[in-house]
Amino acid sequence: MKKLKSILLLMGIITFALALTACGGTEDKASTEKTETAKAETKKKSNPNELGDYKVEILSSEVVKDFEGNNAIAIKTKFTNNSKENISFMVAIDQQAFQNGTQLETTVSADASMGGSEKDVQPGGTLEVTELYKLQNTQNTVDIEATELISFSKNSVKKSFELK
Repeated sequence: MKKLKSILLLMGIITFALALTACGGTEDKASTEKTETAKAETKKKSNPNELGDYKVEILSSEVVKDFEGNNAIAIKTKFTNNSKENISFMVAIDQQAFQNGTQLETTVSADASMGGSEKDVQPGGTLEVTELYKLQNTQNTVDIEATELISFSKNSVKKSFELK
């Protein structure tokens, strides 16, 4: 009986060793080529204004009054939709303003010419949008940061504006 257990154990070890050798050793050329292609594409330098399928260029700023008469900063941004579907700036991009290290609240203007972030843009189309943020003061720098709203990427477009 002891001999039978030893033989069965030896056969089990041999079977396991054969199974392990069958699993490794050969390399699939197709998967190697795909990996190399992916690495090459990652190294390609991208446009700093591109956020996924969109291009965002922060153009200018202007100190204005919001609908309550408070000081606000109007940020003009050029948005290009390079995706395959219609989408608006406010659905595609998360743009934030900071002053003194704190995020500024968005606000609205009585001026109807400001805004546009809710308008859909067709694939390949470009639209200038204006976002308003309530200022803490009119002296300190305002930092603008735009990122793709739904993305795992850490890419962002940033610009700072000196107030005078």
